[in-house]
Amino acid sequence: MGGVEFVVWGPVARADVPGLCERFRAAVEAGGGGPVVVDLGALDRPGPTAVETVSRLALTARRLGCRVSFTGVDDGLRRVLGFLGLAEALTGLADLGEPGGGGAGRQSVGEPEQREEPLGVEERVDPRDPTR
Repeated sequence: MGGVEFVVWGPVARADVPGLCERFRAAVEAGGGGPVVVDLGALDRPGPTAVETVSRLALTARRLGCRVSFTGVDDGLRRVLGFLGLAEALTGLADLGEPGGGGAGRQSVGEPEQREEPLGVEERVDPRDPTR
């Protein structure tokens, strides 16, 4: 299976997002369902429409069962996604690359670490404590 490169040309209006997702779906299906690299370098503002664009493209990729990575992610958009908690929500669905964007800035997002139980912590009952 080959990969697909999908370029988002900006600016994107909110009304354009459903059509963009449809073009994305068609590109994925034409490319055989392999991994997709989405270039967001042309998005000019890290506003609500850019956040919706990234979120909806990631969800469309998930529904299609393909892996997606984003390149050219503006630092402002990265900060907005992080502030809203969406960068973490996209973990496993999408890779957001390293700060600074650019095509070479892709990075795989791994699984969160498992927390270990603290050692030497035991609860004791003090016989002087009143019962409830």
